[in-house]
Amino acid sequence: MSENKEQLGNEAEHEPGPTIKVVPRGILIEKIRQLHEKPNIAVALLLGGDRISCCDEGVIAEQESKLIGVATIAPEGEEMSGQPTIIGLYVVSEHRGKGIGAQILQKAVARCIERGFDQIRMDVMSSNAMKIIEKLPDELKDKIDIHDLGNIMDNF
Repeated sequence: MSENKEQLGNEAEHEPGPTIKVVPRGILIEKIRQLHEKPNIAVALLLGGDRISCCDEGVIAEQESKLIGVATIAPEGEEMSGQPTIIGLYVVSEHRGKGIGAQILQKAVARCIERGFDQIRMDVMSSNAMKIIEKLPDELKDKIDIHDLGNIMDNF
């Protein structure tokens, strides 16, 4: 019996990482609905209303078919500003601190570069998001036009 428990423990330690992929708007919206099922002010602020309406694709992280993180891409920017923007970067709280946000952001910036965007705006509203940006490879970090809005999302 104890061998089985030990074996199960080892299997849990070697749990596969999340699947991270670029998805079109329709799938993005469908996946974000999963996050809206549990009321959360951060999800409402980052991934709702006007902030999501301007996005045409995003990068999602899933584990066992559940959305655990997302970055949204707006080619014309928020409120059609004309500057390509990564509108929201969010990782479900129980999955934070595992590098998922960094993987998502790296893939989102790379996708923006693939699409021909020279500079990608990112309004940064948390110290965690700033740490993630700072750890990006220089060739990606140099493409981000950072607008530091303070750490207003740190408590969410």
